[in-house]
Amino acid sequence: MKSSLYRRMKKATKNPYILIAFLLLSSVTAPAQDKPFVSYPENISNYLKRIQKGDQKYKYTKDKNFKDWQNEARTALIELIGLKKMSIKLKDHAPSIQIGTKEEVEGKFSRTLCKIETEPGIHVPFYLLVPSITNKKLPLVICPHGHDTQGLHSYSGSYMNKSHREKILSREGNIAEQAALRGMIAIAPATRGLANELIVPDPKGRHGNRPCRAQLMHCLISGRTPTAERVWDMQRIIDWAWAHPLVDQKKIIMTGNSGGGVLTAYTAAIDNRISIAVPSCSFTSVMSSEGFIFHCDCCAVPGIRDWGDWTELGALIAPRNLLIVHGVRDGLHNKKDVEKTASKIRDIYRGLGSPNHMKMEWGNSGHRFYPNIMWPFIETAIR
Repeated sequence: MKSSLYRRMKKATKNPYILIAFLLLSSVTAPAQDKPFVSYPENISNYLKRIQKGDQKYKYTKDKNFKDWQNEARTALIELIGLKKMSIKLKDHAPSIQIGTKEEVEGKFSRTLCKIETEPGIHVPFYLLVPSITNKKLPLVICPHGHDTQGLHSYSGSYMNKSHREKILSREGNIAEQAALRGMIAIAPATRGLANELIVPDPKGRHGNRPCRAQLMHCLISGRTPTAERVWDMQRIIDWAWAHPLVDQKKIIMTGNSGGGVLTAYTAAIDNRISIAVPSCSFTSVMSSEGFIFHCDCCAVPGIRDWGDWTELGALIAPRNLLIVHGVRDGLHNKKDVEKTASKIRDIYRGLGSPNHMKMEWGNSGHRFYPNIMWPFIETAIR
């Protein structure tokens, strides 16, 4: 039987103009899945394949006892990123909280700027958004931001000026404000090393005039990583929110875009209190099939390939709810590698008998939030 493509081409040859149009359309719509995301000289490519393979000591396979594997892999990850060292060094630190003035927003919710001292001298600001009318405990949505120096203000809807407001609303980036309007409590924290309030300066531009890279360098010589510092901050915020009289402890959601999605993935992998994780434009393998490293320097974890990959991060979240969201026009990530990682995690959830707890969806734009995809998943999960 002749293929439909063959029949269409044969028909098109009867009219040269139709044939030209057909060939042009085919070249535009032809899948580009086989096109490399990047290319390296052969000697560099071989070098990257050799060194990036790693030991993958905690790679998950179906023949392992899942709970035992999770306990071992999570313990190793906590140590690898430097979080264990932080917990030992800071075991006697009692975080202090400063609660600001409550602002009522159109009678729908209140917004309060707070601060928590997560370690000596480090005061992490966060907005607390609480629906105005409630007579029951509510889900809590924690929304760490990525490389946006005004991130906590962007997410919470506390805009700096008109242009800031227009910019964020044009890409639906006020995710904490959206949560409050949907009847949930929301916390929009500053992300260490990325927010203006918590930037690590880069004097003389030694680290490329990039504060997040400066943070990485200071962490590396201290036996920790920016990832560990950020996870530590989120856990201290969860500790505080856990005791809030309106928070439903069984419904803790975490979401963030870009670097905030990376932080969401690591925090959810490490902390079982998070019941729903929605990392946006961030959840993929450590590197592409060609060896390209996807995430920013400040997300780097030395030796991560000796531990495993993002498939294992997903497995540490399982069987809790996980929605992976990406934009089809996001040039920072590669569709093939994203879907390959998601497929492996999906198989793990199926093996655990929880296939509906994990989804991977594509938004129709670029590097941004996709509320129309995220909120239905979250609201179904919390029900």
